Amino acid sequence: MDPDLVFIQALQHGKDEGLNELIARHKAAVFRFTLRYTQNEADATDLTEETFVKVFFNAHKFRAKAHVKTWIFTIAANLCRDHFRKKKRHPHISLDSTEEYGREQSMGERLPHQGKTSAQQAEFNEFTKAVENAINELPHKLKTPFILFALEEHSHKDCAIILNCSPKAVETRIFRARKLLREKLSLHL
Repeated sequence: MDPDLVFIQALQHGKDEGLNELIARHKAAVFRFTLRYTQNEADATDLTEETFVKVFFNAHKFRAKAHVKTWIFTIAANLCRDHFRKKKRHPHISLDSTEEYGREQSMGERLPHQGKTSAQQAEFNEFTKAVENAINELPHKLKTPFILFALEEHSHKDCAIILNCSPKAVETRIFRARKLLREKLSLHL
């Protein structure tokens, strides 16, 4: 039984408390996913908010074929895809980016140093930035299942539902994504 079903049903019956509970339960995970996908905190925040706006306005369309969480991630994944399509057509520089002195900080630079020497930390930061760039350069069809499965720890089945494909297709896309990442990161390994 889906523990979120009662909240979506409450929302379908006009009770906004259902949305509040869904936000409390899934906002952090949706934000992590959109941040990993966009590599931009402002965009991730906007996409997370837009995801829950769509949940609110489309709650009546939900059918209990999948879990509510899976449906929410489907909305987020579609918004991420649309965001990048729009961004390709209309590129711009964000004033809200995490850039510092003309360059964006890598995830490694934002993580605590944990007793590493400055040379080790610099090497770790360089590798982390290379991984982030390689993931970001993956095509949407490979990037989305890779982030959902490898980073967000969704099952193949859930990924398949989110992406509207078979679990075998998800497995193949993840395999291809890992292969491309290995090729791109071979200089750093």
